[in-house]
Amino acid sequence: MLLKFYNQATEEMAEQVIAAVLPKAVETVWDSAEASTCMDKNYSKFTAKLNTMRAVRDDLKDRSTKYKSTMKRTMDDWFQRVMDVENQAQKLESCFLAIQDTSAWRRVFSPSRVKLSRKMVSMCSDMDELVTQSTELGNTLIHKVVKRVVEMTTPHISYIQSQQDVLNTILIHLPNEAYRTIRVLGMLGVGKTVILKNLNNHEVVGSQFEKVIWVTVSREDNSVENLSTETLQHVIAERLIIDIEGATDVAEIARRIKEDLEGVKFLLLLDDVKENLDLEIIGIPNGAKGSKIVMTTKIRHVKFPLCHNIEVKKLSPCDSWNMYQKLLYIPNDITEKPQLERIARKTLDICDGLPLMIKMAARAFKAIDKTEQTSWSDGLQMFKQWPYKKDNNIMENLLKFCCDHLDHEQKHCFLYSSLHPEDTDISTEELLDCWAAENLLNSGYDAKIVGRNIMAHLKNVILLEEDTTGHFVRMHKVIRAIALRFLSEEMKDGCLVKTCEVVQETVALKRQRVDLWTDKKWISLANNSLDISYEVPHSFQLTTLFVQNYSKNKQIHDRFFQYMRSLVVLSLYKTELMTLPSSICNLSNLKILNLNGCTVLTELPGFIGKLKSLEVLDIRDSGVSKLPHSMEHLTHMRRLLVSFTTSTQDKYDAIFKLLGLDDLIIDVDTQMQNWCITLIEDLIKKVSSLTSVVTFQFRFHDKVIDVIQVVDDTVKIYIPNEYHLTYFLKRIQDPKTRSFQVYIGCFISQGIEFSEFYRYDRYAKYCNGTGGHHDVIKSVLTKVQAFELINHNDIEHLSRNVIESMHNVQGCLIQSCNKMITVVGDDCTRDGSLLPNLERLDLKNLPELKQISQGLVPLWSLSKLKALVLFKCPMMTVVFTGNIVQQLRELEYLEIEDCCRVKEIVSSYEGISPQFILKLTTLVLCNMPSLRSIFSMPSLERLKIHDCSKLKVLPFNNINTTKLQKLEVQKDWWEALQWADSNVKERLLPRCSFYEASVISMAADETISAWST
Repeated sequence: MLLKFYNQATEEMAEQVIAAVLPKAVETVWDSAEASTCMDKNYSKFTAKLNTMRAVRDDLKDRSTKYKSTMKRTMDDWFQRVMDVENQAQKLESCFLAIQDTSAWRRVFSPSRVKLSRKMVSMCSDMDELVTQSTELGNTLIHKVVKRVVEMTTPHISYIQSQQDVLNTILIHLPNEAYRTIRVLGMLGVGKTVILKNLNNHEVVGSQFEKVIWVTVSREDNSVENLSTETLQHVIAERLIIDIEGATDVAEIARRIKEDLEGVKFLLLLDDVKENLDLEIIGIPNGAKGSKIVMTTKIRHVKFPLCHNIEVKKLSPCDSWNMYQKLLYIPNDITEKPQLERIARKTLDICDGLPLMIKMAARAFKAIDKTEQTSWSDGLQMFKQWPYKKDNNIMENLLKFCCDHLDHEQKHCFLYSSLHPEDTDISTEELLDCWAAENLLNSGYDAKIVGRNIMAHLKNVILLEEDTTGHFVRMHKVIRAIALRFLSEEMKDGCLVKTCEVVQETVALKRQRVDLWTDKKWISLANNSLDISYEVPHSFQLTTLFVQNYSKNKQIHDRFFQYMRSLVVLSLYKTELMTLPSSICNLSNLKILNLNGCTVLTELPGFIGKLKSLEVLDIRDSGVSKLPHSMEHLTHMRRLLVSFTTSTQDKYDAIFKLLGLDDLIIDVDTQMQNWCITLIEDLIKKVSSLTSVVTFQFRFHDKVIDVIQVVDDTVKIYIPNEYHLTYFLKRIQDPKTRSFQVYIGCFISQGIEFSEFYRYDRYAKYCNGTGGHHDVIKSVLTKVQAFELINHNDIEHLSRNVIESMHNVQGCLIQSCNKMITVVGDDCTRDGSLLPNLERLDLKNLPELKQISQGLVPLWSLSKLKALVLFKCPMMTVVFTGNIVQQLRELEYLEIEDCCRVKEIVSSYEGISPQFILKLTTLVLCNMPSLRSIFSMPSLERLKIHDCSKLKVLPFNNINTTKLQKLEVQKDWWEALQWADSNVKERLLPRCSFYEASVISMAADETISAWST
């Protein structure tokens, strides 16, 4: 009976379980079968969307070759994501085809098939999103408009009359229909190119011509040939943004150029023409009526039809003197020292009216004392050693002279600089890195210091010229041409430079050229100078290889670098390589790798981690969107330059494992500046772990944001807000960090407000706070000597904790804190001295400030205060109230300006004796319309009063004026003063300096500077 009951119960339980589980199991199986059955449908949909995405990508890529995007890096990032999706799609296709080979029953109920089907559906969604985004990106494409004029960097010549006359003559003849060409003729170094560049930049040219085209026609060597027709065509096509892709024939390119210029009024500027040009073969048409060609040449037989000649002669003595003065900044009183002027004019005689020589002379004398006759005499004796001025090869001899007077390191650094292509800006940091990598700098000293000293010397003697930003240098084309000749002589056959010529070569000639690499130490190729795609050069001695602007092929031989084990510098700047050849991993001595501008290079291979000696890597503006984990093996990496987008920032975590990194430079699109602040906040914690970093900055097209910067042993740190300061506390509290500057909520570039900031080794600037004072701020304040509090709109006074943290602060500025009523509140005045080491206090633009402190100030507070400045505090009526004036026993300087309600400086009704301020030597009162009285100051040496109309009496007598040396006052106000003793007025009159009422008062910083001096 019991067994029967048990069996019945078991059957009932089984029925319940089956009733509960079977429907769900059937449902799952059914869903799987349904999903599997929909596989073919999903696959068709998947392939259709994949084809659509590919078509959209190709269309967008085609459009981007003709137009430019206002968000280039975002566009590049989109192309990378499309590539990633395409790679995943190919894997799904392979899986689908593999499953299709199984039986129909297994296909229906295959879990893999179900999973694959769902992945396809998910990927369809991803592809839809990419296609949608392509429309938005397409809207960022704008037509590549050809500018009428591309302005060139060049010195102005308006003060050099002879050169300005040539320019004016050209401008007069430009509208003359009788001439098609204007030939500007003159000897080497006389200034033809500078005149032509000024013509290019002239506003008249921009208004008269639709297109102004600049072409440097000369080859980079000293041959008597022009660049090849093909090279000139490429230069013109690039300037006019003419698509010549696929056009391999000179005639076809000429046709496209002619089509673009036909009917256009253009001005063609040809610099340094060495032989006659066939403009028709190049593709230059007659153009619209009024089109002109202006050429410079030193070869008299170079002519064009319908040509007007203008000759550039050497500078006159007057022009030479003007140029010399302009470049040297000779003191205005030099005419009062005839001996100095005599030496200067003798120097100009040696220069013989050649502008380039005058530049060199000016640079050399600029480095010496401009007032000491002995220094000038020594300079003249040096210049007397220059090559004889009538020598036919004066410029070459001059350069040889300059090179001979360089020491071994300077000379080789100068010659190395000539490897860079003509008329290009050379990054100073990049050049310094290359010099160090090549061991051109004395290894016995700090290489960076030695390198900067050499750079400064080469700029001083004008062998290198600095741009306006100070971040780049370039070499004058005349100097470079001669330097290349010297380089060839110095290194015999150890150098190959081909940076401007497009060479059409036979296979045999290519083989011969690459075979010649065997003996080379330095090679510089640019603009497709040689086809290196299929060669494997045996270059065992090669240490520097520049291959720049190379676009002939998307790849080079995989074993290309196999025999370059000595290579230390490799620049592939703006090459169109899709992948890096695996033989790069053989470059065990490579220190510098430049991949800047390699836009089609999408990834760094894992073997990059084998470059154990690598110190500098530049992948800015490349297609690289992720750093391989093997990067952490690059233990010698000290400088990294990358570009960030919104989607790549999380793929660069390998950066923060480079514990020896010194410099991290991140390029960001200008349109992404707002996002950049968020990015900085995300990266600060990671970067703070890199304790060796001395430069961490973000670069935009038009500005730089420094986050970490070490200058002259001073660590400068920018932090968006106080909460991120925690990550750097350890660094600034390190005893080794003697000097630091912390910028919270403001950029380092905004600088320090204090005019005497050099006095303070440790400094903090805290701007735009909104949430009160964070504890970390107090930790910093205990370390600083100077503190600036700016644009805080939520505080009425400094809290007790903050005041106590400022025990070591010597200088304090509080500015634009709109709710601040007093500096020191009641809660701070109970016990203990306040700000006992403060020497200077500036209170500026505080619209609600009524007093410096509330209540009685504890003894010895502000006992070291020497300078107090009040500026634009309109609610203040009395400067010193309570017992604060009794603490100011060391006050020497007091300035009050634009405080319109101040009636008294020291409160009279509280019975406080002003005699406590015994050491005051300087008092400045400006724009104080309510001021009625000032106190007696027995130590006063300087008094300045401006626009204090109600101040009628000065507290002076025969006793307290003994030390007064200077009074700066308005004459009409002085005359209206009331005097108890007229003798005092007469006694002070010789010490007065009068100015008109309309004259603006002296700036506060200048006044303080004079006081401190």
